[in-house]
Amino acid sequence: MSTITHVLLAIVLTLFLAAQARSFVFVMRCRRSEPNARRRRSDVLWTSIPLLIVLALAARSWVAAFDLERAASAAVSTVVPATGTPPR
Repeated sequence: MSTITHVLLAIVLTLFLAAQARSFVFVMRCRRSEPNARRRRSDVLWTSIPLLIVLALAARSWVAAFDLERAASAAVSTVVPATGTPPR
């Protein structure tokens, strides 16, 4: 995929993440306002799973857009050959 495609995908996913986070906060406030509701810890987990998935996808898109993986691996694998040795 081209860089512009990664940037557009990252922007769309980030905007979707913001909308999803607002919805998550709304759901949690509504749950807190109901005194008779059964509250289980697994409800919070199941409500936050879509938010975590979009967060991971948006982060991956931003990394791909700015090509951070290649820059990090290039910085680690810089080997300077000794003088007088023939190139491989």
